[in-house]
Amino acid sequence: MTTHQIRVIMFDFGGVLMRTVDPRPRRNLEHRIGLPRGGAEEAVFENASWDDLQMGRLAANEFWSGLGDRLGLDAAGVADFQRDFWAGDRIDENLTGLIRQLRESGYHTLLLSNAPADRAEHLAQLGMDELFDTVMLSGQEGVMKPDARAYELALRRVGAVPEEALFVDDFRENVAAAASLGIQAHRFRGVALLRPWLATFGISVPAPVMGPLDDIRAVIFDWAGVIEGSPDLAYFAVWEDRLGLKSGDLPWILWSDVWRQVEEGQIPTEHYYQVLAEQLHLDDVQAAARFIEEFYDGDWLYPEVVAAIRALHGRYRLALLSNAYAEQDKWLRRMFNVDVTTDFDVYVNSARVGMCKPEPAIYELVLDELAVEAGQAVFLDDSLRNVDVAGALGIHTIHVAEPALALAELEALLGHPIDTSS
Repeated sequence: MTTHQIRVIMFDFGGVLMRTVDPRPRRNLEHRIGLPRGGAEEAVFENASWDDLQMGRLAANEFWSGLGDRLGLDAAGVADFQRDFWAGDRIDENLTGLIRQLRESGYHTLLLSNAPADRAEHLAQLGMDELFDTVMLSGQEGVMKPDARAYELALRRVGAVPEEALFVDDFRENVAAAASLGIQAHRFRGVALLRPWLATFGISVPAPVMGPLDDIRAVIFDWAGVIEGSPDLAYFAVWEDRLGLKSGDLPWILWSDVWRQVEEGQIPTEHYYQVLAEQLHLDDVQAAARFIEEFYDGDWLYPEVVAAIRALHGRYRLALLSNAYAEQDKWLRRMFNVDVTTDFDVYVNSARVGMCKPEPAIYELVLDELAVEAGQAVFLDDSLRNVDVAGALGIHTIHVAEPALALAELEALLGHPIDTSS
């Protein structure tokens, strides 16, 4: 049997290297021209002509002119729309550093992006030619992911077979399509998760050494994924079997738009239980509440993180910033003996304040309550989106993939060990 060595590592661009880290320009744009929240993204990405633009069948000026006609914008208004629509986008400097290391180590780096042909010049201005040996845009090639032909063309372009390539993208369907061809594929959710995945192929890309930060006065913690772990796919599979659900259905049911309304305080938790009872075919609201109690009754607490919080308390101002239902504090006290009023100086619960991460205003609220500036705080969260927005506000961030590594990074930023021995 032939053993293939990894030679080629392919990356997506939008949502991976370039992400929208500041939502405010788009929200301001929507307010200015009378669109609902999310209406700007819908006008662009759900536009019937968007695929034509990405496939090179439509010129960029025609696309934007058509969008302007639909929204009632003149030429100046279209120009303002484009400026504000992309204004919150930033390049992930941690990822560019990693890709640069890969290229210097001899791997052929390839950018495979669903993007209009006219983006090539913009990518060159951003320095993508210095990161990638090969740049392929759907608008130039005439084929888009997840079409198998896009991956096959990329492999032919560099003279590789699927077993010699890795692929990184943020869209599940693009990852699944690559994997179906025999390419090892990874759904991007941050560099913190990408590094250990690369390591499984013997590709070591050390993280940069973090130095201590001056004037850190506060540390802000997320709950789920940081202080307490989350259910894995195997756990979901057990419950899906018990409930007679198809594989993958339960996460969508648990964390649907209704759950988002609970987190934002728009509806009470009881209404969420009612919807759950209907979707899971349970007898009543009480049965749904019992299901939630049993489902989350797992030993997922990270005691080392709780110990670190209690060791830091008093030396730093501490906050728990959680997207949660209104009664979370009672659950934490009963299940984990964590008291938000004594273990933290500030507790911001999304349901109680009526907004969720990554809404910038919720970070500004917690900073105000901590009485610190953005640059005086460190924020730990397992969600890349939440970390992105906090970082854009000037808060120092740690994207949590594994608690021990996150605590080591926190120690490096604070410039001292966290003594949990007492």
